[in-house]
Amino acid sequence: MSKSTELSFARLVDWLENRLTEAEAASIAAQVVAADEETRAMIAWLQAFTEISATTVLASPPAQVHELLVQHFVDYTQNHPRPDFLQRLIAALTFDSQAQPLAAGLRAAGTQAAVRQLIYTSDLADVALNIQPRPYDQRLDVNGQIFLSSSASPEVFSVQLLRGAVEIGLTTSDELGEFSFEAVPTGVYELILSAAEIEILIKPIELSM
Repeated sequence: MSKSTELSFARLVDWLENRLTEAEAASIAAQVVAADEETRAMIAWLQAFTEISATTVLASPPAQVHELLVQHFVDYTQNHPRPDFLQRLIAALTFDSQAQPLAAGLRAAGTQAAVRQLIYTSDLADVALNIQPRPYDQRLDVNGQIFLSSSASPEVFSVQLLRGAVEIGLTTSDELGEFSFEAVPTGVYELILSAAEIEILIKPIELSM
């Protein structure tokens, strides 16, 4: 993914969520107009991800769906042994919406402001997470998407959510790289995203209300 100093992932998120001053927003808008095809594709993805995350309320999937996902992953790992060469990467936190200084009067009020956005970056992929408190209990919904670099081949990832040595959740990404975990208790976690020749570790992830 091409990233300039100005049109970084984090900077674009600030622009899309109206966190910038008028002058900063105008500067970013001018660069967006002149951006290359790859950058425009990233912006379109960010716009869609932000809009969907702000409005979507996920229903708990049936137990059969979870069982099918787990069985699919088990079958895949049994039939596709790990190759001798496995790229193990650690993704670094590059953006946390809670840590961003807010321009006066620019933060939207209401439930949208409660959504926390995290972006982690590695050499082969960016991982975006939206953490949304549930209105009816003290737990969180975690919605994510894997955004592969142009040099990486499309992959279906297994996504494992761990708290210490305990597995809290296991799922797989869809064809768009999207995945989710529901009703996650607050705490400190790590994510392991695994594909045929890639393993990406994200830790620590502190999930709080």
